[in-house]
Amino acid sequence: MLIFILIIIISILLLRLRIRFVLDDFQKIVFLGLGYSGIEIDLQTKTGKIVIGGHSLRELKKKSKKIKPDKLKKKKQKPKKEKEPVAIFDILKIVPDCSAAFWRYSIAILKSVIVEELNGDISAGFDSPDITGKVFGYYQAAYYAVPAVVGRVNFQPDWTESRFDASVRGSIAIPLYKILYRSTVLFFSLPLRDISKITIGRKERSHDG
Repeated sequence: MLIFILIIIISILLLRLRIRFVLDDFQKIVFLGLGYSGIEIDLQTKTGKIVIGGHSLRELKKKSKKIKPDKLKKKKQKPKKEKEPVAIFDILKIVPDCSAAFWRYSIAILKSVIVEELNGDISAGFDSPDITGKVFGYYQAAYYAVPAVVGRVNFQPDWTESRFDASVRGSIAIPLYKILYRSTVLFFSLPLRDISKITIGRKERSHDG
């Protein structure tokens, strides 16, 4: 029984948190889920569906909210509670450590991203040729930085008019175990003692009042 539970846990941890998208003139679809199960949203029709194992299970439609007559009546305004004092200096002390921890976490998560599929063509122009040139420059800089990823998307600048045409298909994923591991590292990288002191201090002040 223990081995069976262990196999299930390992199987779940090996799943990938996946974002898949298709953006072109005919369809605009975004999928978000774990493995091949999740929610697929059609941005054009503003509808969605639940997908289990790659198969559509149920369609989701936006329901119009009906306002009941009773809810139209104005509610009595309750007296606002006084806000608890915030220890600004104590918070400022932990900002550098928290910022550094979240920065390392963001970089680690980005490095853990797996590009499963990415290809497309983008043709774009802006109001000013200078802006178009800057965007094209950013594209070239990104291309030389990560050619294996950005090189899959062809960007064609339009110097004559302001427009945007795109046909992009892609899928990116992060293994669940990497998210849990990086989140655990982030948790223990934070100044937990200082955060707890600030939280406990605010609670004590609220009880004294």
